Amino acid sequence: MTEYLSVHSLHALAYCERLFYLEEIERLRIADAAVYAGRRLHIELEKEDDELDRVSFSLQSEKWGLIGKIDCIRRRDGQLIPYEHKRGRSANSKSWPSDRLQIIAYAALLTEQTGNNIIEGRIRYHADNKTVRIPINEEAIKELEAATTRARELQSSVERPPVAANERLCVRCSLAPACLPEETRLAKEPERKTLKLFPSEDSRQTIHVLSHGSQVGKKGDRIEVTSPEESSRLFPANEVGQIVLHGFSQISTQMLGLCSEKEIGVHWISGGGRYLGSWQAGSGSVQRRIRQYRALTDEKLKLYLAKKLVEAKVRSQLSFLLRASRESGRNSTQ
Repeated sequence: MTEYLSVHSLHALAYCERLFYLEEIERLRIADAAVYAGRRLHIELEKEDDELDRVSFSLQSEKWGLIGKIDCIRRRDGQLIPYEHKRGRSANSKSWPSDRLQIIAYAALLTEQTGNNIIEGRIRYHADNKTVRIPINEEAIKELEAATTRARELQSSVERPPVAANERLCVRCSLAPACLPEETRLAKEPERKTLKLFPSEDSRQTIHVLSHGSQVGKKGDRIEVTSPEESSRLFPANEVGQIVLHGFSQISTQMLGLCSEKEIGVHWISGGGRYLGSWQAGSGSVQRRIRQYRALTDEKLKLYLAKKLVEAKVRSQLSFLLRASRESGRNSTQ
């Protein structure tokens, strides 16, 4: 049975192999403002869709082991041309390497699906109103072959690829908060000047369910919290990022399904305030667990981590004591 790669995963691969690995192998995904803006662009394009000129549909290929959805297909001078729409700017009127690989893959899938020889793909960059033409020739097909081969190699590995050599790629990457590229670079080069990569603020709210016997269920696209002591409350799922269940509270399987779809984390806290565990969407993190267990067999690494942990705790306690002493001195002079 063929394990299909998504065409979008090849886009990630061309951008950064570590990004591909985190998204496709470890199933780590973070949707930032840029991701949501791209989704809005495609929704707007679908609303403007002219059935006589544009078709958007999913394709899959056993030959390539790929599956994907083309933004649109147009017929020009008797030729079918796949189009990919991008919210950002072109690379000085040229395509970015990741976008180029993506449209080549769509052209290969369209060739297999229709039996027509697709000779060209186009990428529309909306920010600077540029359309870049990509010839689908022998060189392009070799590029796709190399990318799919490398993707399969990474799929069979339990080791994360190294961080990108070009640190500027990390500034625009939505997975930087999970990848921690600057921390990885700093571990190898302690004296280097680090980039400040701050994750975007999550404006979604956290629901704390405090009353014993409360139930959290699904009502359409909303979260319904029912308490024995007060009337039910409804929350739009798109505005919620976390649900924290305290004590003897329950959540339905239907609600967990909605949490998976909307990427909402669920956490359980005991009645005494002890953290019990959490649930999140995804297929787990087997590769990370393998690396963690392997690290536990390395005596030097365990000693290094223990020293760093103690050092961090001492520094934190020192900062607290200094801050507390300043406050007490200020109070005594008043």
